[in-house]
Formats: sequence, structure tokens, C-alpha cells
Amino acid sequence: MVLKAYRYRFYPSQDQILFLAKTFGSCRFVYNYFLSAKQKHYKEQKKTLSYGDCSKRLAELKKQEIWLKEVSSVALQQVLRHLESAFQKFYKRQARFPNFKKKHYEQSATFMKNAFTFKNEELTLAKCDHPLSIRWSRKFKGEPSSITLSKDRQGRYYISFLVEEFIKPLPTVQKTTGIDLGLNAFLTTSDGKKEQPLLFLKTQLKRLRRRQQALSRKKKGSANSSKSRKFLGRLSVKIRDRRLDYLHKKSTALVNENQVICAESLTVKKMMKNKNLARGISDAGWGIFLNFLKYKCDWYGRKFVQIDRYFPSSKQCSHCKKINEGLGLEDRIWICPQCNTNHDRDVTAAVNIEEEGLGQIEWSTVGHTGFKACGADVRPIWQPRGQSAQKQELGL
Repeated sequence: MVLKAYRYRFYPSQDQILFLAKTFGSCRFVYNYFLSAKQKHYKEQKKTLSYGDCSKRLAELKKQEIWLKEVSSVALQQVLRHLESAFQKFYKRQARFPNFKKKHYEQSATFMKNAFTFKNEELTLAKCDHPLSIRWSRKFKGEPSSITLSKDRQGRYYISFLVEEFIKPLPTVQKTTGIDLGLNAFLTTSDGKKEQPLLFLKTQLKRLRRRQQALSRKKKGSANSSKSRKFLGRLSVKIRDRRLDYLHKKSTALVNENQVICAESLTVKKMMKNKNLARGISDAGWGIFLNFLKYKCDWYGRKFVQIDRYFPSSKQCSHCKKINEGLGLEDRIWICPQCNTNHDRDVTAAVNIEEEGLGQIEWSTVGHTGFKACGADVRPIWQPRGQSAQKQELGL
């Protein structure tokens, strides 16, 4: 059983738009209020406010700010849980320090099961009289444990249902692949296929700059400024939607066609510090793509393997395993100095990634019958050198 989210578009009435605006505004106010309170409390006492302390303060805050009682208390309570979760991720160095929420960015509110009624495909929120008009693009089984309402920068409303369900594994296939991600070719597989980058941001960059320049010329808070901000939001959302659609389709195709998918362990955040490559890496969406592959493999019974980030996949000859230390980033085609094999840099990297990934797994866990990676013997796992080797010896 896994938790799966189903997202739909819905079209609220004028009364519901007003109710949702109050809900989003109240959630944003509570989030920013307690984020500021946590910062102030830590600065004065060197201690952080716990979730229980914030929950007690919320009850007092609702007595001071009467308008907070016009929305569901469950949505406000969930804001505190989201804030606590954001701080926990920050403590574990999994995310940055939480930021204050802004009015003109994407808005959202979460309702638990006791704050809505769902029956016969009709959803009614607490303190809202009429059911929402949802466009049911697909159906799901079971009862939703929570729902999340959101409004994007283009003014579109969405609702996500979180449902626990059983996903049937895909039939076993006798095929594996290694993938190499890059900027010249977004995706290169070990069988030599290349997917050219679609450059979602680059193709719209000129228009995006013009929209941003037009917004900067408008008087802040004016009607023209609001109109210009909406135009900019539409273009930004269009770029994001096109990128996500492509990444979903490509990741789903790889999961359907392969039993084992091997990829690199990329440190996208550190790579983004390179100002010459940051925009291209952000436009490609490598981190999102790898996350899609990971959870879809878990859903459908596939194996997803990520090799050591220091493995020289591009410099190693896939034929004789000789490492070409003098290979530079500009060398897209190179010849092995030992066996004289002609290599395409990206294809060779994908082949090496596949072999290294298959050497790290036990085939008994993959679900194959009479299927082996590299003949009778799987080559030993490559041992990283330098800092990575020291970390491995220390158990880090």
C-alpha cells in the first residue's frame, strides 16, 4: 500500500472564491506569524518554540484576530505542522531555512478528513455551504485521508486528494538500462539513444525578460502592476507545466520499458553554484527527473540504482576499462589510448553507469529468472578514490 495523490482542476463560484481567498490569507498569516515568533524566541532565549507551544499560541491568536475564526481551524492547525516539518528538514540539512510566504505566489491550504465531506464525487468543505465544481479527469478508489487546495500564479485552482491504495507491479521485462544526463543531450541511454534537450526556459527567455522589464516599470500596487504580474505568472506557469509534462512522460516510458534503471548520484545544488551552467541545469530539471524515476520504480516493482558520484563514467573505456585521465569536458568524441576504441562520451558514460549499477545489486532481489547482468560473473564494484574512499572507510 502506498500513498498516492490525485490532482484535479476545479472551478469555484464567486462565494467560494471569497472563502478560498480568506482561507489562503489566514494560512499565510499564521505561517508568517509563527515563523517570525520562532525566530524572535530563538534570538532571545536560544531555544525554539515547539509545535505544542505554537498550538497554544494559535488559540490565543484567534481570540485577538477574530477574522481567523471565519475559516476552518483544521487548515490553520495544518499550517503549524507544515512549519514544524520545514524546520525539521532544515535541522537535518535537507532543505533551506523556511521563508516567509508572499501574497502573489502560489497559495495552498490543507484539510484533514474531519474538515470536509466527500460523498458521491461531491466535496464540501467545512464552513462552506456548497460543494466544489471539480473536473474529474480520472477516478480513484478509497477514501481520501486529506485534501490540499491550491491556487497558482495564473489564478487556476487545483485540488489534490491523498489516497492510500495498492499499485499492481508491472510485468517483469528482460531489459536494463543506464542513463547519462547532460546539457548537450538531456538523456543518453546505454543502447545509444539520445534525447535532445527541449530548452523550455531558453526558448521563452526573451519573452520572460520583456515581461519582467514591463513589470519593473509599473508603479507598485497599481492595477497595471497587477495585470503585468499576471502576464508574467502565465508565462512562468507555462514553462513549468511543459517541463513537468515532458519529465513525467519520459520517466514513465523508462520505467515501463526497463526492469533496472541505473543513474548517477548528482549533487544538483552544488552544480547550480556554477554560474555558467546554473540556468541550463535548472532548465533541464535533473533533480526532478531522478525523483520521478525513484518513486515510480518503487510503485511499479522496478529497481532504481544510483552509482557513486565520483565514479569516472565518462573517462573510463567501456571496452578495456582503461581510465583516460587527460579527458576534458570539451572532448565529446575520444579514442582509448590502450585499445584504440572510438567512444562517444555520453554513450560510453551510460554503458559504464549500467555496468556499475548492475554490479551493485543482487539479482535475487530484481525478480529475474535465469537472467544475469554480464554473463556468468558480475564485475566487482568500483572502489572510489580520494575523499570518497576515506568516507567509505569511516562508514560515512
